[in-house]
Amino acid sequence: MPGAVCIPTLAQWPAQVCEALAASESSLKKVEPVMPAAQCYTFGDFVLERAQQRLRHRDGRPITLTPRLFNTLLLFVERAGELVDKDTLMRELWPGLVVEENNLSQVISGLRRALGDETQDSRYIQTVPRRGFRFRFVAAVSPCNEADIAPAALPATAESPHGSRSAAARRRSVLAGFALAASAAGAALWWRHRTAPAPGAPIGLAVLPFKPLVIEGRDELLEIGMADSLIARLSRLPGLTVRSVGSVRRFAGPDQDPLLAARELRVQWVVDGSLQRRANQLRVTARLLSAPEGTAAWSGSFDERAEGVFEMQDAIAERVAGVLVARLSGRGLFPASMKDPAGTRNADAYQLYLAARQHAQGIRAAGLKKSAELYNKALAIDESYALAYAGLAETYRRMIFGAELVPSDVFEPARIAIGRALTLQPALAEAHAGLAWVRFWFDFDWPAAERGFRQAIDFSPNVAEAWLGLGLLLSSTGRGDEGLRHVRTARELDPMSQILNTLEAVLLFDLGAQQEAELRLQRALEIDPDFWVAHLTRAGFLWAAQQREQAVEAARRSEVLADGSTQPAAVLATFLARLGRRDEAAQVLERLVALEKSRYVPPTSVAAVHAALGDLGAALDALERAWHVRDTRLVYLRVDGRWAGLRAEPRFAALLRRMKLDS
Repeated sequence: MPGAVCIPTLAQWPAQVCEALAASESSLKKVEPVMPAAQCYTFGDFVLERAQQRLRHRDGRPITLTPRLFNTLLLFVERAGELVDKDTLMRELWPGLVVEENNLSQVISGLRRALGDETQDSRYIQTVPRRGFRFRFVAAVSPCNEADIAPAALPATAESPHGSRSAAARRRSVLAGFALAASAAGAALWWRHRTAPAPGAPIGLAVLPFKPLVIEGRDELLEIGMADSLIARLSRLPGLTVRSVGSVRRFAGPDQDPLLAARELRVQWVVDGSLQRRANQLRVTARLLSAPEGTAAWSGSFDERAEGVFEMQDAIAERVAGVLVARLSGRGLFPASMKDPAGTRNADAYQLYLAARQHAQGIRAAGLKKSAELYNKALAIDESYALAYAGLAETYRRMIFGAELVPSDVFEPARIAIGRALTLQPALAEAHAGLAWVRFWFDFDWPAAERGFRQAIDFSPNVAEAWLGLGLLLSSTGRGDEGLRHVRTARELDPMSQILNTLEAVLLFDLGAQQEAELRLQRALEIDPDFWVAHLTRAGFLWAAQQREQAVEAARRSEVLADGSTQPAAVLATFLARLGRRDEAAQVLERLVALEKSRYVPPTSVAAVHAALGDLGAALDALERAWHVRDTRLVYLRVDGRWAGLRAEPRFAALLRRMKLDS
C-alpha cells in the first residue's frame, strides 16, 4: 500500500446512503443574485437563460437539467469568482430542510457531467477543500441581452412552468435536442451505438427508487424498498448487469431524472416509477425505459393493499423481464418466476428488513447496533427470511471497523447467521459472499475464501461484494493485476460507492497508474467529501509524492472524520515518526495504549506506531497479539508498507509463514 496506508474493505465502509430528502420543485428557494440580474448569461461554450430555466450550447443545442441542477448552476453563475461554502449551498438549495451532504455532492457531480467539466483542471466549478469543502465558479461570465435569447429548442409542451414533464414530453424533448445536431434517427443511432454493449457483453439495468407522488406522508423506506426488491428479482436474469441499490438510492426523490441516471450509471435500461400510500392502500406506477431511445418499452399501474406489495413486485419484475428476455436470447435460461425465494411475504418483516439496512449504511456503532436489533425482529416474525440472515451477518461484519469490536465477537455470530441463510437458500449469492468474507478476514483461509467468492459470483454476477472480496484477496496475496480487474468490476456494479472508488484508486496507485488513481480518488471525494478512508488514502498519495506536511494534514483530517477508528491515528503517528517528530508520535502511541484499557484497539494500530519509532521488539509483540485475536488487518501483512522495517526480522518472517503469505 502506498505511504504506509492500510485500506479497509467494503464491509467496513461501503457506500453511504443518499437520503431521499429533497424538497419538491415548488419549495426551491429563489437565489438572491450577487451580480446584477440579467435575462441570460454566457460562459465558456454555454448560454444560461433565467426565465426559460434553460441551459444550451452557443449553437442552440439544449442541455437537459433538473430544476435543482439549474438552480445550482444559476447560483454559481451569479456568484462567479466567489468562494461558496457547502453550508451556503445547502441552505440555498434545500431551504428549511435537513439533508445529507451527499445530496450536495451528487448535485455538483451532476452539474459537472452536464458541463463536461473535469474535477482536475476544471474550467467551470473548482473545488477548494481547505477548512471544509468550498466551491468557486472560475469561468468568465457575461450578461447577455434579452434579444440574444434563442427561441425555445424544446417543444412548448416539454416542460410545465414548474419544471415537471410527462414521460412523453421528456421523450420528445430528448429527440428534439438531438435533432439540432443531426436528424432524430441519426442521433438515436449514435446514442444506441454509444451505449449498446458489445456482442456478448451484459446488458445494463438500473432500478431507481420509486418517486413519491405526494411529499407529505411519503414512505421513504418503501420507495427504496421497491427498488431493492426489484433489483433482487431482476438480478436473476442471465446476461443482465443490474446496478446495486447503493448506487441507485442517490437518485431518490421527486427531482429524479431517469435518463440522466442512465448516463450516470452507464446503463441501457431503467426501471422507474412512482408510489403513493394512503393508510393501507398503495397506488404504484412503473415503467421500463430504453435509455438510448428515451422511450418506454412497458408501463403499468397497480392498486393494492399494503400487504399485497410482494405480488405487485412480482408482477412488475415479470413484465420487465418479459420485455428484456428477447434482448438476452442465447445468453441463458429465463427464470420461470420472478419471485424472490430468499425474501419474505410478511409486510411487517419486510419493513423491519428495510429499516435494518438503512441503519447499517452509516457504519456507526449506534446504527449498527440498531440494525442488528431490527434484523432480529424481522427474523422473529419470519424465521425463513434468508436475506435477513445474510443482512444480519453483513451488519455484524461491519462492526469490526464501525465499532472496532473484538473479531471473534463479530465473526462468530456472522458465521451462524450465514449458516442459517444457506440452510434456507443454498444458492443465495449474498450468503456465499458473506461466508467468504469470514474465511478471508477471520479464518485467514485464502483458498477457501477464493472458492467462496467465485462461487458467489457463479450464483449471481451482480453481487458487488463478491467481486470486491475476490479482488482484495488476490491483491493481498500478490496478484495485483487480477485483483484490480475484479475491484473495478465491483465499482462498475456500484459506481456511486465511495469505498469502491477509493479502493480502486489504491490498487491503481500500487500498480503505478498514478494519474488514473488520483482521478478515481477525486471521484470518491466528490461522492462524499467527508469520507475518512478517502482522506486517509489521499494522505498516503501525498506522502509518496514527497508532500510530507500535506500528508500529515490529510491524516489529521481523516482522524477527525473517522469518529473513533484508530487506523488514521496510527498512520498519522507513522508520518510524524518518519519526519523526526518522535515526541508527537509517542503521544499518539500513549493515547492508543490508554485506550486499550477501556476498549478493544486493533493490535496492528499499536504495532505500526512502535515500528515507526524503531521499537521493533514491541512492534513484533503487538503483531503476535494481533495473530491471537485474529486482527483483520493482518490480511494485508504482505503488502502493507508500514512493516518494511520488520521484514528482515525472523519473527516477522515466521508470522508470514504462519499466515501463508510468504509465497
